[in-house]
Amino acid sequence: MNKLSKKLESVISLKFFLLVVIVSLIFFNFFDIFIFQLTRSFHGSFFSFFKEIIDPLSDILDPLYLMIICVIIIMLIYNIKLLLKNSSKLELMELKSGLKKDQIIHTFSYYSLVFKHSLVSFIAAGIACNILKYIIGVARPKYYFLKNYDRVDFFNIEHKVNSFPSGHTQAAFTLAILLIIYINRFYFIIITIAILMGISRIFMSMHFPSDIIFGAYIGSFIPIIIYKLYFEKSFDRVELRNTTKFQNFLKLLYWRISI
Repeated sequence: MNKLSKKLESVISLKFFLLVVIVSLIFFNFFDIFIFQLTRSFHGSFFSFFKEIIDPLSDILDPLYLMIICVIIIMLIYNIKLLLKNSSKLELMELKSGLKKDQIIHTFSYYSLVFKHSLVSFIAAGIACNILKYIIGVARPKYYFLKNYDRVDFFNIEHKVNSFPSGHTQAAFTLAILLIIYINRFYFIIITIAILMGISRIFMSMHFPSDIIFGAYIGSFIPIIIYKLYFEKSFDRVELRNTTKFQNFLKLLYWRISI
Protein backbone atom coordinates (compact mmCIF):
# COMPACT_ATOMS: atom_id res chain seq x y z
CA MET A 1 0.00 0.00 0.00
CA ASN A 2 1.57 3.30 -1.10
CA LYS A 3 0.99 6.61 0.58
CA LEU A 4 -1.66 8.75 -1.04
CA SER A 5 -0.23 10.74 -3.91
CA LYS A 6 -0.10 14.55 -3.77
CA LYS A 7 -2.79 14.70 -6.45
CA LEU A 8 -5.19 12.57 -4.41
CA GLU A 9 -4.50 14.52 -1.23
CA SER A 10 -5.21 17.79 -3.08
CA VAL A 11 -8.82 16.62 -3.54
CA ILE A 12 -9.50 17.10 0.19
CA SER A 13 -7.98 20.59 0.32
CA LEU A 14 -10.09 23.69 0.95
CA LYS A 15 -8.78 25.22 -2.28
CA PHE A 16 -10.06 22.27 -4.33
CA PHE A 17 -13.44 22.37 -2.56
CA LEU A 18 -13.88 26.07 -3.35
CA LEU A 19 -12.89 25.42 -6.96
CA VAL A 20 -15.51 22.68 -7.29
CA VAL A 21 -18.20 24.86 -5.69
CA ILE A 22 -17.42 27.77 -8.02
CA VAL A 23 -17.34 25.57 -11.13
CA SER A 24 -20.59 23.85 -10.08
CA LEU A 25 -22.30 27.24 -9.56
CA ILE A 26 -21.09 28.52 -12.93
CA PHE A 27 -22.40 25.42 -14.69
CA PHE A 28 -25.66 25.52 -12.72
CA ASN A 29 -26.38 29.14 -13.64
CA PHE A 30 -24.95 29.43 -17.15
CA PHE A 31 -24.25 26.09 -18.83
CA ASP A 32 -26.46 23.29 -17.43
CA ILE A 33 -29.54 23.92 -19.55
CA PHE A 34 -27.54 24.80 -22.68
CA ILE A 35 -25.37 21.66 -22.47
CA PHE A 36 -28.33 19.41 -21.68
CA GLN A 37 -30.31 20.75 -24.63
CA LEU A 38 -27.23 20.48 -26.85
CA THR A 39 -26.95 16.75 -26.09
CA ARG A 40 -30.48 16.30 -27.44
CA SER A 41 -29.15 17.12 -30.90
CA PHE A 42 -26.44 14.44 -30.80
CA HIS A 43 -26.59 11.45 -33.12
CA GLY A 44 -28.60 8.49 -31.84
CA SER A 45 -25.47 6.36 -31.62
CA PHE A 46 -24.37 8.40 -28.60
CA PHE A 47 -27.61 7.62 -26.79
CA SER A 48 -27.35 3.95 -27.75
CA PHE A 49 -23.78 3.77 -26.43
CA PHE A 50 -24.69 5.21 -23.06
CA LYS A 51 -28.00 3.36 -22.77
CA GLU A 52 -26.81 -0.09 -23.87
CA ILE A 53 -23.22 -0.15 -22.58
CA ILE A 54 -22.45 2.45 -19.92
CA ASP A 55 -25.78 2.60 -18.08
CA PRO A 56 -25.96 -1.21 -17.57
CA LEU A 57 -22.41 -1.03 -16.21
CA SER A 58 -23.69 1.39 -13.56
CA ASP A 59 -26.29 -1.19 -12.56
CA ILE A 60 -23.70 -3.98 -12.32
CA LEU A 61 -21.46 -1.80 -10.14
CA ASP A 62 -24.35 -0.78 -7.88
CA PRO A 63 -22.95 0.29 -4.47
CA LEU A 64 -25.40 -2.02 -2.70
CA TYR A 65 -23.88 -5.06 -4.42
CA LEU A 66 -20.37 -3.81 -3.67
CA MET A 67 -21.24 -3.23 -0.01
CA ILE A 68 -22.67 -6.74 0.29
CA ILE A 69 -19.45 -8.16 -1.18
CA CYS A 70 -17.41 -6.09 1.29
CA VAL A 71 -19.48 -7.32 4.25
CA ILE A 72 -19.18 -10.97 3.17
CA ILE A 73 -15.40 -10.73 2.75
CA ILE A 74 -14.95 -8.89 6.06
CA MET A 75 -16.94 -11.60 7.85
CA LEU A 76 -14.91 -14.35 6.14
CA ILE A 77 -11.66 -12.68 7.16
CA TYR A 78 -12.85 -12.35 10.75
CA ASN A 79 -13.77 -16.03 10.77
CA ILE A 80 -10.39 -16.96 9.27
CA LYS A 81 -8.52 -14.95 11.91
CA LEU A 82 -10.29 -17.00 14.58
CA LEU A 83 -9.49 -20.17 12.66
CA LEU A 84 -5.79 -19.33 12.43
CA LYS A 85 -5.51 -19.41 16.20
CA ASN A 86 -5.74 -23.17 15.76
CA SER A 87 -2.15 -24.20 14.98
CA SER A 88 -3.14 -27.35 13.08
CA LYS A 89 -5.52 -25.37 10.83
CA LEU A 90 -2.84 -22.76 10.25
CA GLU A 91 -0.31 -25.43 9.27
CA LEU A 92 -2.83 -26.95 6.86
CA MET A 93 -3.45 -23.57 5.24
CA GLU A 94 0.31 -22.98 4.95
CA LEU A 95 0.64 -26.37 3.24
CA LYS A 96 -2.23 -25.82 0.81
CA SER A 97 -1.39 -22.21 -0.07
CA GLY A 98 2.39 -22.46 -0.11
CA LEU A 99 2.58 -19.29 1.99
CA LYS A 100 4.26 -18.75 5.33
CA LYS A 101 2.42 -17.96 8.56
CA ASP A 102 3.39 -14.28 8.57
CA GLN A 103 2.33 -13.87 4.95
CA ILE A 104 -1.09 -15.38 5.66
CA ILE A 105 -1.70 -13.29 8.78
CA HIS A 106 -0.54 -9.96 7.29
CA THR A 107 -2.38 -10.62 4.03
CA PHE A 108 -5.66 -11.04 5.88
CA SER A 109 -4.93 -7.97 8.02
CA TYR A 110 -4.22 -5.89 4.92
CA TYR A 111 -7.29 -6.92 2.93
CA SER A 112 -9.48 -6.62 6.00
CA LEU A 113 -8.53 -2.92 6.11
CA VAL A 114 -9.05 -2.56 2.33
CA PHE A 115 -12.60 -3.87 2.45
CA LYS A 116 -13.47 -2.03 5.66
CA HIS A 117 -12.28 1.22 4.11
CA SER A 118 -14.28 0.45 0.96
CA LEU A 119 -17.44 -0.38 2.90
CA VAL A 120 -17.27 2.75 5.06
CA SER A 121 -16.54 4.87 1.96
CA PHE A 122 -19.57 3.56 0.03
CA ILE A 123 -21.85 4.10 3.03
CA ALA A 124 -20.55 7.56 3.97
CA ALA A 125 -20.45 8.86 0.39
CA GLY A 126 -23.99 7.60 -0.25
CA ILE A 127 -25.32 9.24 2.91
CA ALA A 128 -23.56 12.56 2.19
CA CYS A 129 -24.83 12.57 -1.40
CA ASN A 130 -28.44 11.86 -0.43
CA ILE A 131 -28.47 14.46 2.35
CA LEU A 132 -27.35 17.10 -0.15
CA LYS A 133 -29.97 15.91 -2.66
CA TYR A 134 -32.85 16.54 -0.29
CA ILE A 135 -31.48 19.78 1.14
CA ILE A 136 -30.83 21.45 -2.22
CA GLY A 137 -33.79 19.98 -4.11
CA VAL A 138 -32.79 20.43 -7.76
CA ALA A 139 -35.34 19.18 -10.30
CA ARG A 140 -34.28 16.42 -12.66
CA PRO A 141 -34.12 17.57 -16.33
CA LYS A 142 -37.14 15.68 -17.61
CA TYR A 143 -39.35 17.10 -14.86
CA TYR A 144 -37.92 20.59 -15.23
CA PHE A 145 -38.58 20.65 -18.98
CA LEU A 146 -41.70 18.52 -19.30
CA LYS A 147 -43.54 19.04 -15.99
CA ASN A 148 -42.53 22.67 -15.32
CA TYR A 149 -40.94 21.91 -11.95
CA ASP A 150 -39.01 24.74 -10.32
CA ARG A 151 -35.26 24.41 -10.88
CA VAL A 152 -34.64 24.50 -7.11
CA ASP A 153 -37.02 23.56 -4.31
CA PHE A 154 -35.10 23.34 -1.04
CA PHE A 155 -35.80 20.49 1.41
CA ASN A 156 -38.05 18.62 -1.03
CA ILE A 157 -37.82 14.85 -0.48
CA GLU A 158 -39.53 13.97 -3.78
CA HIS A 159 -37.37 11.79 -6.07
CA LYS A 160 -38.10 14.06 -9.01
CA VAL A 161 -36.42 16.94 -7.19
CA ASN A 162 -33.19 15.33 -5.98
CA SER A 163 -30.97 15.73 -9.02
CA PHE A 164 -28.02 17.49 -7.34
CA PRO A 165 -25.56 15.86 -6.83
CA SER A 166 -25.69 12.76 -9.04
CA GLY A 167 -25.75 9.57 -6.96
CA HIS A 168 -24.63 7.35 -9.84
CA THR A 169 -21.64 9.62 -10.49
CA GLN A 170 -20.80 9.72 -6.79
CA ALA A 171 -20.82 5.92 -6.64
CA ALA A 172 -18.72 5.63 -9.82
CA PHE A 173 -16.06 7.97 -8.45
CA THR A 174 -16.06 6.39 -4.99
CA LEU A 175 -15.25 3.06 -6.63
CA ALA A 176 -12.75 4.70 -9.00
CA ILE A 177 -10.81 6.37 -6.19
CA LEU A 178 -10.74 3.16 -4.15
CA LEU A 179 -9.36 1.28 -7.16
CA ILE A 180 -6.74 3.95 -7.77
CA ILE A 181 -5.65 3.89 -4.12
CA TYR A 182 -5.26 0.12 -3.94
CA ILE A 183 -4.42 -0.93 -7.48
CA ASN A 184 -2.16 2.10 -7.98
CA ARG A 185 -2.25 1.86 -11.78
CA PHE A 186 -4.61 2.08 -14.79
CA TYR A 187 -5.57 5.62 -13.64
CA PHE A 188 -6.62 6.83 -17.07
CA ILE A 189 -8.86 3.83 -17.78
CA ILE A 190 -10.50 3.91 -14.35
CA ILE A 191 -11.20 7.65 -14.40
CA THR A 192 -12.41 7.54 -18.02
CA ILE A 193 -14.97 4.85 -17.18
CA ALA A 194 -16.14 6.84 -14.12
CA ILE A 195 -16.52 9.99 -16.25
CA LEU A 196 -18.50 8.10 -18.90
CA MET A 197 -20.78 6.71 -16.20
CA GLY A 198 -21.39 10.28 -15.06
CA ILE A 199 -21.99 11.63 -18.57
CA SER A 200 -24.45 8.80 -19.21
CA ARG A 201 -26.77 10.36 -16.63
CA ILE A 202 -27.11 13.45 -18.84
CA PHE A 203 -27.98 11.33 -21.88
CA MET A 204 -30.47 9.36 -19.76
CA SER A 205 -32.21 12.69 -18.95
CA MET A 206 -31.60 12.19 -15.24
CA HIS A 207 -29.04 14.90 -14.49
CA PHE A 208 -27.50 18.22 -15.46
CA PRO A 209 -23.71 18.73 -15.80
CA SER A 210 -23.42 20.48 -12.41
CA ASP A 211 -24.95 17.39 -10.78
CA ILE A 212 -22.20 15.29 -12.37
CA ILE A 213 -19.41 17.64 -11.30
CA PHE A 214 -20.41 17.74 -7.64
CA GLY A 215 -21.31 14.05 -7.56
CA ALA A 216 -17.79 13.26 -8.79
CA TYR A 217 -16.36 15.49 -6.06
CA ILE A 218 -18.35 13.81 -3.26
CA GLY A 219 -17.39 10.38 -4.59
CA SER A 220 -13.70 11.35 -4.65
CA PHE A 221 -13.53 13.32 -1.41
CA ILE A 222 -15.13 10.78 0.94
CA PRO A 223 -12.84 7.74 0.43
CA ILE A 224 -9.73 9.94 0.57
CA ILE A 225 -10.68 11.79 3.77
CA ILE A 226 -11.80 8.57 5.45
CA TYR A 227 -8.50 6.94 4.53
CA LYS A 228 -6.50 9.87 5.90
CA LEU A 229 -8.47 10.17 9.14
CA TYR A 230 -9.20 6.56 10.06
CA PHE A 231 -7.17 4.03 8.06
CA GLU A 232 -3.76 5.45 7.22
CA LYS A 233 -2.20 4.64 10.61
CA SER A 234 -3.68 1.13 10.56
CA PHE A 235 -2.14 0.45 7.15
CA ASP A 236 1.20 1.72 8.43
CA ARG A 237 1.17 -1.08 11.02
CA VAL A 238 0.77 -3.80 8.38
CA GLU A 239 4.04 -5.34 7.18
CA LEU A 240 3.58 -4.94 3.44
CA ARG A 241 6.58 -7.10 2.60
CA ASN A 242 4.71 -10.01 4.16
CA THR A 243 1.49 -9.50 2.20
CA THR A 244 0.71 -11.26 -1.06
CA LYS A 245 -1.16 -10.42 -4.25
CA PHE A 246 -4.95 -10.16 -4.48
CA GLN A 247 -5.26 -13.39 -6.45
CA ASN A 248 -3.40 -15.20 -3.68
CA PHE A 249 -5.75 -13.61 -1.15
CA LEU A 250 -8.70 -15.07 -3.08
CA LYS A 251 -6.97 -18.45 -3.06
CA LEU A 252 -6.60 -18.17 0.72
CA LEU A 253 -10.34 -17.56 1.00
CA TYR A 254 -10.92 -20.62 -1.13
CA TRP A 255 -8.59 -22.76 0.97
CA ARG A 256 -10.42 -21.59 4.08
CA ILE A 257 -13.66 -22.99 2.70
CA SER A 258 -12.00 -26.31 1.89
CA ILE A 259 -10.37 -26.99 5.27
